[in-house]
Amino acid sequence: MNTDLLKTFLAICETKSFTAAADRVGRTQSAISLQMQRLEMSLGRPLFVRGGGVLEMTEHGILLQSHAVRILESVADAKAAFDVGKVDGVVVLGVPEDYAPKILTEVLRSFTELYPAATINLVLDESRQLVRHLAEGSVDLAFVTEGEGPVADGRVAFRDQIVWVGREGSDLHLQDPLPIAIWDENDGYSSRMFKALAEMQRNHRTVVISRSMTGLRGAVQSGIAISAMMRSSIVPPMQELTKADGFPALEELSVRLERAHLKKSTLIDRIETHLLLLFEQTG
Repeated sequence: MNTDLLKTFLAICETKSFTAAADRVGRTQSAISLQMQRLEMSLGRPLFVRGGGVLEMTEHGILLQSHAVRILESVADAKAAFDVGKVDGVVVLGVPEDYAPKILTEVLRSFTELYPAATINLVLDESRQLVRHLAEGSVDLAFVTEGEGPVADGRVAFRDQIVWVGREGSDLHLQDPLPIAIWDENDGYSSRMFKALAEMQRNHRTVVISRSMTGLRGAVQSGIAISAMMRSSIVPPMQELTKADGFPALEELSVRLERAHLKKSTLIDRIETHLLLLFEQTG
């Protein structure tokens, strides 16, 4: 269906006048009359009641009006999707360090390819802190782990598993007591570790405390401690310790993409949609 005809049709619907509509679309009155004749011929139905003093639409015209609005909106959205390179601005994206290996490479590569004129400002922090940043409006979008703050209306981007990790090729997991690295005594990972170790009846001692995923990864990579973290956090030369090693997986959690509700922009809208589609495709 010709979108120019629909634009003229909607201009007539809104102005209730062929003359006023002609001024709005920049055509002569005779030109838009011919356009409406073409539209009526293509549909096989009359759209306007002819002969009256006041312009009125037929039932067919009223029906077409709502369809025309949706059609033109869909066309505009499709054009915008292929015009992303012209979108500029800054989007502030919050990412927990846990998921940095999973998220950053793909997100940054696709962001710069799709939005070369835009800037992404990364904030790496704990999920509970990112929830606070969202509420304050200092972060536009953030990946937030289930249970680390109030759930808003963000959609689940992906799911991840908390697993035990050690250095590849190391037999550290066989030691008694088991040397472990923790975030702190009360964080979610540590509490799950302590509970699981008690159920496994494994003696353990804390050799590293670090409120940083970089520190925890370093303790594991150096071969001095075993720890628990998201599967997404594993980087060489770390490896997952499985049931065969005596360490069953701890828990699966969902990770949501949350948004600062007071922030509205085309760039944020598109990045939010893009990120959800990206992780839907990559899993």
